[in-house]
This record gives sequence, structure tokens and C-alpha cells, in this order.
Amino acid sequence: MSDTTAPFDAALIRRRCEETLWGPSGQPPEQRARLQEMEGYVRLLAPELSKLMPRMRDGTQATAQTVLRHADEHLNSATTSGDLARRLHDAGVIARALLGLLQRPGELTPDQDRTADTVHTRPLSTPAPR
Repeated sequence: MSDTTAPFDAALIRRRCEETLWGPSGQPPEQRARLQEMEGYVRLLAPELSKLMPRMRDGTQATAQTVLRHADEHLNSATTSGDLARRLHDAGVIARALLGLLQRPGELTPDQDRTADTVHTRPLSTPAPR
């Protein structure tokens, strides 16, 4: 992965999270489909944040650790929790938090372990230099 392309569509994920959190909740079949979508985003974004987290400053890194812990807890308990609307809301909040930290990670330390073309060196929403 180059540092100029994200492995996901950030604008789409942000829009779908907003629709999930602020739109009508729909009937249970629609909620289940939306929950699968939000949990898919959590599964997609959490590893990306895990890779970026060691380069974050202490305060942002602590926030990232908290969000990743919530993501793990949610995914590990998703099949045992019975409240579909609550699980959907939680998944939307976690996906949005993961995306926010990936797009705005704050000042990053230089990456000593990887080559420049395998890591994000700026927020994902920043256009590539020409």
C-alpha cells in the first residue's frame, strides 16, 4: 500500500456511520444488515489503526488504545449481546472513532521499521503531493 492511497473509502465509511448513528434505525432485518456493515468497517479499520498507533504521540496513542479495546470487546461480544439497536449504535460509534483517528492521527513520529511506501505518512484525507 502506498502512502498516497488508503485501503478503504473514508468518505463512504464516514457517510454510512453518520446514516447509522443519526438516521432512522429501521426494522430488525435492516438493523442486522447495517450492523454487519458497521462491524465490517471495524474489522477493516482496527488493524490499520494498530499499525499506525506506535507512531502516535502519548495522548493520541492512549485514545487509540481505548478505541481498539472497545472494538475488540464489541466484536468479541457481538453474538452474545441481545440488544440489536444498542449493538448497531456501538458499532457505528467505534467505526467512526477508528476512522477519525486514522484521518487525524496528530503528529506522528518517523517510522523506523517500514519503507515509505508501506505506511501512511500523513492523514488519509490529505491529497498526495505532486
